[in-house]
Amino acid sequence: MRQKNRRIMAAGMAAVTLCTSLVSAPVYAAEASVSVDEAMYVNLDYYGSVDKVNVVKGVSLNGLTSFTDYGNYLDVTNMTNNTAPEISDGKVTWNLPADTKGYFYYKGAIDKDAVTLPWTMDVSYKLNGVPTDAEKLAGASGLVEVHVTATPNEAARDYYKNNMMLVVAMLVDMSKCYSVEAEDSQTQSLGSQTAIMYTALPGEEGDYTIRIGSDKFETSGVIMAMVPGTVKDLEHIVDLKDAKDTWKDAGDQLYDSMDQMAASVEAMRSGVNELRQGLNEAESARGVISGSKDEILDSNDQTLASLTALSEQLGTIVPYIQTAKDASEVAHNSMTDVVNTLGNMQEPIRRLDTSLRGLRDSSEGASGSIGNVVASVQLIKKLDTQLQQSVLEFIKNLASAQESMQDAIADYCNGEAGDEDTQALAAAAAGADTSAGHAGMLNAQELIGILKQKEKALRQVASSSNALVADTADMLDNVSNTSKYLAQTTDQMDYLIEDVKALKDSLDVYYPDLQSALDDSGELVNRTTDALNKSTDSLTLVQNIVRASADSLDAAAKDSIKGSLNVLDKSLSVLDSTSSMRKAGRTMKDTMDNEWNDMEDDNNFLNMDPNAEKVSFTSDENAEPNTLQIIMRTEEISVDDDAELLDAETAKADVNPLERMWNMLVQMVRAIIEIFKNR
Repeated sequence: MRQKNRRIMAAGMAAVTLCTSLVSAPVYAAEASVSVDEAMYVNLDYYGSVDKVNVVKGVSLNGLTSFTDYGNYLDVTNMTNNTAPEISDGKVTWNLPADTKGYFYYKGAIDKDAVTLPWTMDVSYKLNGVPTDAEKLAGASGLVEVHVTATPNEAARDYYKNNMMLVVAMLVDMSKCYSVEAEDSQTQSLGSQTAIMYTALPGEEGDYTIRIGSDKFETSGVIMAMVPGTVKDLEHIVDLKDAKDTWKDAGDQLYDSMDQMAASVEAMRSGVNELRQGLNEAESARGVISGSKDEILDSNDQTLASLTALSEQLGTIVPYIQTAKDASEVAHNSMTDVVNTLGNMQEPIRRLDTSLRGLRDSSEGASGSIGNVVASVQLIKKLDTQLQQSVLEFIKNLASAQESMQDAIADYCNGEAGDEDTQALAAAAAGADTSAGHAGMLNAQELIGILKQKEKALRQVASSSNALVADTADMLDNVSNTSKYLAQTTDQMDYLIEDVKALKDSLDVYYPDLQSALDDSGELVNRTTDALNKSTDSLTLVQNIVRASADSLDAAAKDSIKGSLNVLDKSLSVLDSTSSMRKAGRTMKDTMDNEWNDMEDDNNFLNMDPNAEKVSFTSDENAEPNTLQIIMRTEEISVDDDAELLDAETAKADVNPLERMWNMLVQMVRAIIEIFKNR
C-alpha cells in the first residue's frame, strides 16, 4: 500500500508539473527582456542510447525584436518565420522584423556527446520469454516484453539530479493487442488506448517491465519525460527537509536521552532489589527490636545510672586536681631550694677538688722520694757490710802485725843483747806480749762484738726501713688514688650541680604549662561533668519518650516498610515495562531512520528545491529559463514506414516540430487527466 501511495503521489506530481511547466510564468515590472521556455528532445535508439538531441526554445518577446541566445549548436532552425540568425562562436543573435509579436520558436541541434542527462536509459526486449532484437519484433506474434532500466547519472549537474522527475510511459492500442501487463504501474484505459505510466523521483532508480500480447506487434516507442518539480506544494519539500534534519537531530537527542534514562531506570533494578531486600531485613530487624524493646529500655536505664555515677565520680576528682597543683607548686619551690644549696656547695667543692689534685701530685712526688730513701738505706747497708769486712780484715792484719813485731823484737834482741837500750826494749816487748797483747786482743774482740751488734742493729734498721718504705709507698699510693677518686667525685658533683640547674631551668619552662594543664584538666572535668549531667537529662527524656512512643513507632515502621515493599514491587513491574519501552523506542527510531535513509539512498526527493534557479540546457550565460523539460523517445517499432513519428527529427512537410511536440504532450496530458479525474 505504501509503495502504491508513493507511486500515485509521484505520478500526480509529475503530471501536474508536466502540465504547469507548459505555461509561462507572468512577468512583473522590471526591465523588458525576453522569457524563454526550453524543451530538449532526445531521440533514442531501440535500446536507449542517445541518437539525436534538439533543443526547442519558445521565446516570449515581451515587445522586443532582438535578443541573444548562448550555446554551441550544430545547426539552428527558425520554426516561426524566415528570419535567419546571426551565429558566432557560442552565440546566436536574432534580429526579428518589427511586427513580430507573441511567441517565437526555434530549434537548435546540439552534440549528443555534450549532453549529460539526469538518467541513463537501457531498454531490452523479449519475445515469448526469449531475448530478441528490437528490429525483429515488428509485426511479431506472441508476448512481447519491454524492459526499461533508468539509472541516475551522478555526472549530471546538481540542479538536474536533484530537481528533475522522471515519467516513463507507453501507449498501447488495445485494438491491435489482446493483453497488456505492467506491474506496479499506473494503468488506465482510454477508449481503445491503454496508458502505462511509471514515475521516479529525483535520483531514484527505475526498473519497469511491460508485457504486451499481440498478433502483430507495433509500438510508437517508449516515451520518457524529465521535468523539474515546480508545483507550488513542492515548495514544502525544503521545509520538509529542514524539518527532517531538525527532527532527526532532536529525535536522536531525545532518543539518546530516553535511552540513557531508560538504561538508568533499568540499572535501578538491582538497586531496587537490594532496597527491597534491605527493607525485608529492616522488617526483620524491626521485629527483633520490637521484641527486645523492654530489654533495650532496661539497658538504657542502667546506662543512665552509670552515666550519673560517672558524673558524680568526676566531681570528686576536682579537689585532687587542685591538690596536685599545690603539690607541684611545693615541689617547684623545693627544687629551687635544692638548686640554691647545691649552688652554694659548688665553690667549696671546686676548691676541694683543687686541694685534692695538689695532694695527689704531692703523694705521687713523695712516693718517688721513698724510692730514693730506700736506695740510700740499701747503700748504707752495703757500705756497712763493706765496713765490717774492712774491720775484720783490719783485725786480722793487726794480729799478723803483732806477731811480726814480736818476731822482729826477738830477732833484734838476739843479735844485740849487750845494748842496754835494746835489752830494755826487748824486755818491754816481752812484757807487751803478755799484757799489751792480751789487752789488744780484748779490744779487737770487743770491737768485733760491737761491730756485730751494730751490724745486727743495722740489719734491723734496714729491715724496718724496708717495711716502713713499703708501707709508706702503699700509703702514698692509696692517698694518690683517694685524691684522684675524690677529684673525679668533685668533678661529677660539679656536673651534677650543673645538671640540676639545667633541670630547674627546664622545670621553670614547663611549670606554667603544667599549672595551665592542671587548670584545664579541672575545667575539663567540670565541663565533662556538666555534659554528662545534661546528656543524662537528655537521654532520660529520650528514654521516657521512647518508652511512651515505642508501640506507636513500631506500628508506624511496620506500616512504612510494608508500604515501601508494595511500592518497590510495583517499581519492578515498571522496570520490566521500561525494558520493553526501550526496545520499542529503538525499533521506532531505527524504523524512522531506515525510512529516511532509504529515501535519501533511493532518491534525491528531499534535495528538491522548487525555488532553485533553473539552468539552461545550452549555456550558463543564458538567463534562467521560464520552464525546462526533457522529452525522450525510443525508436518506434512498426511495419509501416510511414507511421507518424513523435521525435526530434526534422518534421515532415505537413507537420512541423511544434505540432508534433504538441500532439505528444496532448496525448500524455489526456492520459494523465483521465487517470486522475475520477479519483
